[in-house]
Amino acid sequence: MRASDRQARLTRAKQLGRLAYDVLRFEDLVGIIEIEGEDKYLREFAHQGLSGSLLTPRSPMRPDEFSRIQIRHLGRKVLELRWSKAGDFRLVTYEPGEWEELLDQLANVF
Repeated sequence: MRASDRQARLTRAKQLGRLAYDVLRFEDLVGIIEIEGEDKYLREFAHQGLSGSLLTPRSPMRPDEFSRIQIRHLGRKVLELRWSKAGDFRLVTYEPGEWEELLDQLANVF
């Protein structure tokens, strides 16, 4: 994959991540779970075959603690992003598809 294609893919994944965050931040807190030894707040949504989760640090004092967004379409993981306040960002999974339009529509309801 060419560098320009990788950059376009990363840019699109970040756009979708922002849409997902806009949806998830308004969801009720589901609970607190431990991931990789860290307590995280968990928020989730499910709508028309599209579901997502947002994990954020319970105690955001450490800049290296990560946050994560996962989006699934019909049970298949199509987007996963991880980031920290320290500036780390990682695109774990991104599979383009019709789910992107569903997420856009859902985000524009808010």
